Amino acid sequence: MTPKKRKAAWPLCLSGTLTLVLFVLMALQSAPLSPAIPAIQLTFDEASFKAVLATWGAEGIKRFRTHFLIDFPFLVSYAVFGYRLARHCTPPGREGRPAYRLLAWTLPLAAALDACENLLHLAFIADGASPMAGAYLLAGLVSTGKWLLIAAFIVGFACMRRGPDRTA
Repeated sequence: MTPKKRKAAWPLCLSGTLTLVLFVLMALQSAPLSPAIPAIQLTFDEASFKAVLATWGAEGIKRFRTHFLIDFPFLVSYAVFGYRLARHCTPPGREGRPAYRLLAWTLPLAAALDACENLLHLAFIADGASPMAGAYLLAGLVSTGKWLLIAAFIVGFACMRRGPDRTA
């Protein structure tokens, strides 16, 4: 590894470590919730969302509310990590190619959707909440988009690392 690459690798390692630590903390904090948090993320109507909340009960809702204290820093960390990882691993001379630029921005875009989803969910569980029509559908679609972008990053990164660029 060249000195320039080595110098660029430490922020990548730092952001990756922070992402992993926050993920583990969030997983431990939310582990008692059954069904797990992705079940509520992939609801598209008020009845389904409230059915998950009813299953969790008051203690589970409180746990869900407090998990956002970790989730917001987590989404920032995975956005930074994904961007740095994609940029760090892009072969020299290919940084300007659309596929590589798109890959670098995939997790930051997923994190932006994650933040929107979090804000919607916090609004749904606020005392006296009265979300506008379509808000639950919007939250479900935003969450689905987030998960699709995360999957696209994984697939895109695996394809990038698999072999030479075939998009030329």
